[in-house]
Amino acid sequence: MLPGLMSDGLSAEINVTPMVDVLLSLLIIFMVSQPTPANEQIPLNVPQDAVVQNPSDPNASLLVSVAPDGSVKLGKTPVPPGYEQMVEAFRNNEKAQEDDKVVVKGDEKAKYGAIITVMAAAHEAGIEQVGIASERL
Repeated sequence: MLPGLMSDGLSAEINVTPMVDVLLSLLIIFMVSQPTPANEQIPLNVPQDAVVQNPSDPNASLLVSVAPDGSVKLGKTPVPPGYEQMVEAFRNNEKAQEDDKVVVKGDEKAKYGAIITVMAAAHEAGIEQVGIASERL
């Protein structure tokens, strides 16, 4: 006698196909009968106008400019070339030490390494917040 067959020729195995059909039908019915999720909006505080920073504004962050040739200006004051001189210029600048933040603005043709050097020098001089200025798109 073969396994799963009874002596009178009936099969004792469970036929899974009708059970799967019923379960999939129930799944589809429950999915269709669910209410659609609410369209909730998340509140955002988007600034209306970009803040324009005037270099002569006393409350503005100190702007460090990097020219395409690698020369650096701390505000309007040129910084001598060299990493150590740059660190000293940051340490001697009252505005940078008082605010403890500077913003680096690199020319689009300035080398990436020159901008990173300026940021590293500012950080080594004890300035905690070193940001990157960007143009408005």
